[in-house]
Amino acid sequence: MSSNRVVDVRVLEVLKARATARKAYELALAMPTEQKAAKDAICLLLWLETIMGVEVLNTVAAMAPGDTHLAQVVSEASAMYSYVLDGHPPPGPPLEGIPAIVALCGGGRLVDFRFFRFHKRLVARGVAVIRDNVGALVFDDHLHAMLRRFEDADANAGGRSSNPRPVPAPELMAPFVVAKTRTPPEDSRAAFIALPGCHCHRPSSQEVVNYYEKTLMFGPCIERVETERPGAGQAPKHGIIVFVSAELRDEAMFEETGVFFRVDGHDTWVQPYMPTL
Repeated sequence: MSSNRVVDVRVLEVLKARATARKAYELALAMPTEQKAAKDAICLLLWLETIMGVEVLNTVAAMAPGDTHLAQVVSEASAMYSYVLDGHPPPGPPLEGIPAIVALCGGGRLVDFRFFRFHKRLVARGVAVIRDNVGALVFDDHLHAMLRRFEDADANAGGRSSNPRPVPAPELMAPFVVAKTRTPPEDSRAAFIALPGCHCHRPSSQEVVNYYEKTLMFGPCIERVETERPGAGQAPKHGIIVFVSAELRDEAMFEETGVFFRVDGHDTWVQPYMPTL
């Protein structure tokens, strides 16, 4: 798709679809939180939803305004944004290890601080796409004020046959235009790997390739496999598979959104990356 192409979706539809993100953003601002930190946090959480298949913002939006857990999630997400996109140092205590985000994502099978460190460039690309496209609408106060006025007028007109239904403002009916910031094609044919949490022998990159191409008999379908180089005393946990094409990736994943594969005798979690744009 070429940049700046008009998508067959209206601004009104995007605003409604991301109402939960807007509510979470308003909660973050009410804590209070600096506007940039609140925006950064919501962009990172929106990106996480695209890779996890878990609606993390539903949980955040349901928190009470004074909930300390809400403050922890927003602080961690903002700190991770600053680390990944702004080049700041990784978060230290009490945010070190991002425990609130790990819990929000189901306990760390895939997402933890090491995930962000290993996939730093990929995360930066994906979050920038969220920020420059959907995020631009989520954070637009003027558009949301128009949406509220339209919804209030529509509710007041309901049940009164003598009153015509209100028409949304032209800005709300405008097409949603994709910004120039887009996900590179390579990301759309990638899959995340979470290796078993033990210090025993781990599947090597070549063993992962052999598993798909020889054991599962998909033939030449993988361009490369990369695994992390952990710190002292740590075993490798994270990796990425870049397939030859998105179609071959989906076929090799049996069209699943995530699955354990028994690679060299170890259960290895593999999850395709589904970028938004």
